[in-house]
Amino acid sequence: MIELVEHTGELEMRIVAPTREALYAEALRGLAGEVSGATGAGRVERRPVEISSSGPDTLLADILNEAIYLMDVDGFVATGVEVEHLEGASLGGVFVGARDPRLRPLVKAATYHGLVVRPVEDGWEGRVVLDV
Repeated sequence: MIELVEHTGELEMRIVAPTREALYAEALRGLAGEVSGATGAGRVERRPVEISSSGPDTLLADILNEAIYLMDVDGFVATGVEVEHLEGASLGGVFVGARDPRLRPLVKAATYHGLVVRPVEDGWEGRVVLDV
């Protein structure tokens, strides 16, 4: 489940998923849905990704910022991630997505303000504020 809450110049994304891997994938799907019509239809591309961060919460922001970078420089919209390893605050795997000529690059960055990734009764919960 993804809930988007608009603020002036910001968009808060709240994510709930059964696993931490799924939480990161859902966050990418939510970002893609906000900036693009790419939904996995069309020619699927894969991009290797290796990210190390200071914690599971900052890893969420860093994953989204890497996806935003790929949108800005290459028009590639990551709609998910296939996680090959997730240990502590390090993730390795493959971004899955597509290039989108209709890309609306309105998200500038994922911020650390109010950033949360934590286990909950039914899995994992995350919250991240996107600077738009």
